Amino acid sequence: MITIYTDGACSENYRDNGVATGKGGWAFVILESVPGQDMKIVRKGCGQKIGTTNQEMEITAVAEAFLSIKESTDKIILYSDSAYVINCLKDKWYVKWRNNGWLNSKIKPVENRLEWERMIDVVEKFDVTFFHVKRNTTKYIKMVDAMAKQISKTGTIQEPL
Repeated sequence: MITIYTDGACSENYRDNGVATGKGGWAFVILESVPGQDMKIVRKGCGQKIGTTNQEMEITAVAEAFLSIKESTDKIILYSDSAYVINCLKDKWYVKWRNNGWLNSKIKPVENRLEWERMIDVVEKFDVTFFHVKRNTTKYIKMVDAMAKQISKTGTIQEPL
């Protein structure tokens, strides 16, 4: 079994005339079950983007985590503190968005459409169970939160990947 934890962070999290102005970061850790042992971190990833929002970074973290998995026959569990991302995936909001020409329930364009499409295209290839977790409640959510915040501010990570 593969377990993924993701998070996104962004300072100055707003849009100026529709243009995102924040300095953001995304991060993930991937763990695998080893029979008779604890979960083992097998991969970490993170990145920075200027001109973004927190939502975009949350979506990007998930996409990047799944893009780093070449192929898997294992079941995957995804944990994120973003209710927006988890609810979209679990409840398949994106199916309605696609059918409505990428308009949301208020008949407005879905923000971050390109990021959603990128993420959904890769996640749909796997057998995934989605869980929303509260911020800073588990060891690994704390880890990806710290990584995303650090890279959003400095562009680098202190801890070796």
